[in-house]
Amino acid sequence: MNNRDETVLKAFGNRLREIRVNKGWSQQKLGLIADISKNQIGNIERGEVNVTLISSLAIAKALDISLSELYEGL
Repeated sequence: MNNRDETVLKAFGNRLREIRVNKGWSQQKLGLIADISKNQIGNIERGEVNVTLISSLAIAKALDISLSELYEGL
């Protein structure tokens, strides 16, 4: 993975964390609603994994936001 990719993944993770925290949700709550493990949510928020489209859609749906809102600013 190159530096640009790492930067994008970390930015996405920060964006996800910001939205989740603003809703007052734990990683566990988001994971339960999105059907993604708490550990995977943590990995995503730290920019350690490249999120699939399916996972992105599940996260956006769980947060009740559009996919474009989730990716805003990237």
